[in-house]
Amino acid sequence: MTKKEFKEQCSFHEYGTGRGKHNAIYFDWKTTDLGRGFKYGVAAAVEFETKAELFNHFYDWVHNQIEPPYSVRYKYADQDHNRFKTPLVLNW
Repeated sequence: MTKKEFKEQCSFHEYGTGRGKHNAIYFDWKTTDLGRGFKYGVAAAVEFETKAELFNHFYDWVHNQIEPPYSVRYKYADQDHNRFKTPLVLNW
C-alpha cells in the first residue's frame, strides 16, 4: 500500500485548543461479529509533532514496524473485540 492509499483510508481528528491541541489519526476500521472500530491510532500534541510528522510516524509504525518516538502516543487493538471507536475526548 502506498502512502497516498494509506492516507486516503486514515481518519484525521483534532482535539483541544491552543497549546493543549492534539492531532490524532486512526486507521483500519472494520465491523466484525466480535467488534467494530479502528485497529490503530496515534496522537501527539501539536507543539511536539506536526500533522505531517505524525502521519509519517504512523505510516512507519503500521507498515515498517518502526516504533513511534516518545512524543507520539499510540493505541493498538490486537484482536477484533479490542477495536475502538473515535473518542469525543482524547483520553488515552
